[in-house]
Amino acid sequence: MLRSFRNNNRAVSEVIASLVILLVVSVAGTILYSYSMEMFNSYWSSFGLQTQGREEQILEKIAVIAIWWDGNNKLNLTILNYGKIELSIDAVYIDGIKASITEGRGVIVVSGEKINVKITSPVSIVDGETYQIVAVSTRGTRDELLWKA
Repeated sequence: MLRSFRNNNRAVSEVIASLVILLVVSVAGTILYSYSMEMFNSYWSSFGLQTQGREEQILEKIAVIAIWWDGNNKLNLTILNYGKIELSIDAVYIDGIKASITEGRGVIVVSGEKINVKITSPVSIVDGETYQIVAVSTRGTRDELLWKA
């Protein structure tokens, strides 16, 4: 009987092969699980940041309440923050072209306060013409208006 057990080496190699395959599948599953958890965590972090940015943008409200023109291509805009959080002005566009801000860019404006933003117009201002002016905050909130020179 001992002799027949020794001659049947085939059963031992099948068991070892099964264990090796089980080990390979377990390692592959662990690597896949680890990778997928990292990806899901990254996705949820990104989603949380986007949601927070949108919430802040909803709380942010601006209005261009006055525009003064010096007769050349210099304009002064008075912008009111009537939202619930502080903001700063990032850009001003005239007829879709970005204007050069000479004063007031990046200045923090608390809720209920006004800021004067001085810009150099990228287009020639002609008396009596109408221009589209867009003020944009750093979070992307915008106020558009038509202004007649």
